[in-house]
Amino acid sequence: MTEEQKKFDLYLIVLRFLVFKITNNLNRIYLEIDLKKNKMLLTAFYFAPPSELELELLDDIVTNSNAHIPNLFIVSQVKLVADYDQNDIYDFIVFAVYSDINEGSL
Repeated sequence: MTEEQKKFDLYLIVLRFLVFKITNNLNRIYLEIDLKKNKMLLTAFYFAPPSELELELLDDIVTNSNAHIPNLFIVSQVKLVADYDQNDIYDFIVFAVYSDINEGSL
């Protein structure tokens, strides 16, 4: 199995745990995978600071994914849409809502 195939398989595992975890405040979730460090990073972009419930929902995605990928350490980070940097590069977009670039959102 190539590294790209393994990363895609890991992406699919994370993707299945998004069901019922998406709120109106969530704009995007990106996934970075570093197989050499056995680490995965989920970056969630919210329109406004997330509520406690939203943070718990994100943590559920991480926890459930980690249960199915025990040999990798999965962490998450939260950012606001206003802090989005177009120069950042991610392996996958796990979730995204439609955004009009002319409106200044992602």
